[in-house]
Amino acid sequence: MLNIVNLNKSFDQFRVLRDLNWSIPEGQIIGLIGSNGAGKSTLLRCISNVYSYDSGTIEINGKDVQEHREKMFFVSDEPFYVNRFTTREMTGFYQSMYPDFDDRDYLRLVELFHFDQTKPIHMLSKGLKRQSMLILALSCQPEYLLLDESFDGLDPMMRLTLKRELIRRVEENGISVVISSHNIRELEDICDGMALIENHSIQFTKTLEELSNSYHKVQLGYREAANPAWFADLPLLKFEVNNKIVTVFYKGDEATALLEQTKPVLINPLPLSMEEIFVVEMEAIHYE
Repeated sequence: MLNIVNLNKSFDQFRVLRDLNWSIPEGQIIGLIGSNGAGKSTLLRCISNVYSYDSGTIEINGKDVQEHREKMFFVSDEPFYVNRFTTREMTGFYQSMYPDFDDRDYLRLVELFHFDQTKPIHMLSKGLKRQSMLILALSCQPEYLLLDESFDGLDPMMRLTLKRELIRRVEENGISVVISSHNIRELEDICDGMALIENHSIQFTKTLEELSNSYHKVQLGYREAANPAWFADLPLLKFEVNNKIVTVFYKGDEATALLEQTKPVLINPLPLSMEEIFVVEMEAIHYE
């Protein structure tokens, strides 16, 4: 288990992370979401020791994360490579730092991704550079894999291949994966849970099942035009009035009975995507 306690990080006078607390469970894929500039990349860089931090602790099984560098691999949105090296040549670089680097697994991944390991990395497209780094990262056999916008630039087939490979490794090896992305719909396809970072800290970490059960989107129908005042004081995240039809978003069950008191003639629960949950939660946070 990776635990973060009261983590603080600033750049000059600009605070990015403030008293951030978070636990990353073992054997799961967690999506890290948040608005632009919320601190997703900074948090992953702190966890992986790319950035130092001002105060707080980051530990794996009670020991400082710096003692477990070989258990962690961070794939940045701007992957690192030695100029003019091929992917095959880069294996020697990572073998020197990761004692569990598996060359047979590397060759399997090269074949799986239909990847040309002999071409200099600086000559590759953005998507192929991303594939190169992902192959190297997985070959290092990390217990914690941190991916920052790592689906960006991959074609649909490579995205599917990566998702299947990550799921296989989680199921067979129990690794922990954190994926930072703006594409919430894509995370929804692969993740076991979501963590929202906003206002310098983690606002919640929940499984997809918990999120689906906690948030509600309901369409209400009335015999006459609905009055927005009926809903103004109810515990709703958001409501939209369109003449006789009202659509409400809320969390928990408190609002259910109160909505029934407005005497709708129609109550129609609607499916709610993770993207919609993110939007209404963000609106609620910034409104507060």
